[in-house]
Amino acid sequence: MDELEFRRRAYADPNDKSPEFIAASTASTGNRQFMDEMKDFNRKLTRALDEPVPPALPDKLMLSHLLRQPDSREGLGWRHLAIAASVAFTLGFATRFVQMSPDPGAGLPSVSRVAMHHVQMEMPFTHYIDEEVTLTTINAKLRPYGARLTDLAGVGKVYYANHCMFAGGPAAHLVIQGESDRVHVFLVPMERALQVEERFSEANLHGEVMPMSYNRLVVVSDKQEDIHRMAEKVKASLERAI
Repeated sequence: MDELEFRRRAYADPNDKSPEFIAASTASTGNRQFMDEMKDFNRKLTRALDEPVPPALPDKLMLSHLLRQPDSREGLGWRHLAIAASVAFTLGFATRFVQMSPDPGAGLPSVSRVAMHHVQMEMPFTHYIDEEVTLTTINAKLRPYGARLTDLAGVGKVYYANHCMFAGGPAAHLVIQGESDRVHVFLVPMERALQVEERFSEANLHGEVMPMSYNRLVVVSDKQEDIHRMAEKVKASLERAI
């Protein structure tokens, strides 16, 4: 089984038990590392989908509905009590789930290192593949990140659209035709703890990070490619999907 076929089947089902797939998954250090990342991603995705609804959420939604109702009563009536209860709930909810910002010196992963490593590892696969993806397929991949492309005319030919592991969590990964070479575009959730460099370069690749209101747009390609122009094109074509 060649590298392209192995990675295609790994994306489709990392738990494939066929003898040829198992043999390919242990054929090299790179393949073993790739399989570990894919299985870890599947485990995290399963846990995220199984996350229970907080028990107090129905009460919060009810309070929100009540606060929108007209109030003809005088003085400190039910509306004021509802506001107080809502504030108390919000504070309790926030202190339970919000985490403090990490210490800048705690050794966070570098967005440039993660992006460069990912592109280099996937190059044998993504440099030649053409999945003939449609706008519908792309937006299905972008939906978990709260984003969608308005059309393909603004970005050009898209060869590949999928999810990937990016610094311990999922991100969207698109491969788009640039002016001279293929361009890798990652959509990384803004809350992902990373050391962020606006521009970075290594060997024959360079990249740029462009912040958005809810994600970071990370663009990587060959040094001959105008990645800033591509980042601007993609950002202009993205809109928030509620």
